[in-house]
Amino acid sequence: MFGIGAGIMNLIQSILLIISALLIIIATVGVLRIDRNLDNVVYARIHILGIVDIAGIIAFIAIGQPLFALIYLFLAPLLAHALANAYFHGEDTFNNPVLNPNLEEASLKEENDDEIELIDEVLLEDNLDMSDDSSEELDEESEDDGND
Repeated sequence: MFGIGAGIMNLIQSILLIISALLIIIATVGVLRIDRNLDNVVYARIHILGIVDIAGIIAFIAIGQPLFALIYLFLAPLLAHALANAYFHGEDTFNNPVLNPNLEEASLKEENDDEIELIDEVLLEDNLDMSDDSSEELDEESEDDGND
């Protein structure tokens, strides 16, 4: 294949399989070591398991199955998204406003507080600008009155 000897091809396949095995071990350690009390632990685990997806693609290429690698390349992200979406709509009470009505009220309150702070800042800046302008106008008027 490609003018490469059988011994070199076996060596390349072995190296690719070792790399994919190391990636799988790293991902396994990452999934096991992640804090279970983390707010979005499911999403973090899905993200870590993306490493396993890449390792699977490398392994399929190493064993000479590029079609399976291509199929896996397209299906793995779809599956990860489906799992995250199902968890969000089914059990994620921390982030989902439908399952946690307090979340929507809190976010609306935060938005209103932010808007009020922004309005206050703009009004304060306008008042400072107006006070600066009015003091300059008064100074100009007093100079004009003194010159007459």
